[in-house]
Amino acid sequence: MIVQTARKEGTMSRSITLRLPKEEYDAFNTICEERGYSKTGKIREFIRNMVKGELESVSVSQEGWKKIASAMEEMERGEFVSFEELKRG
Repeated sequence: MIVQTARKEGTMSRSITLRLPKEEYDAFNTICEERGYSKTGKIREFIRNMVKGELESVSVSQEGWKKIASAMEEMERGEFVSFEELKRG
């Protein structure tokens, strides 16, 4: 399920709810805890790497490319709201 949520700058970001089998979640959680990773940060990193690796192979309008480039620049600058920040409102 994808839900719109407010961002600090007043624009909108998207939230993804992910369901995993218990075994996958437990393994992911264990690795994150032992290595000191943020689960949200790791998932964001996986998505960012997938987008960077596959984006050129999909067809996108010129306007779409502008939006994607802008969003990628925001991510690189760290301009996003964490789940913890969203919960605090």
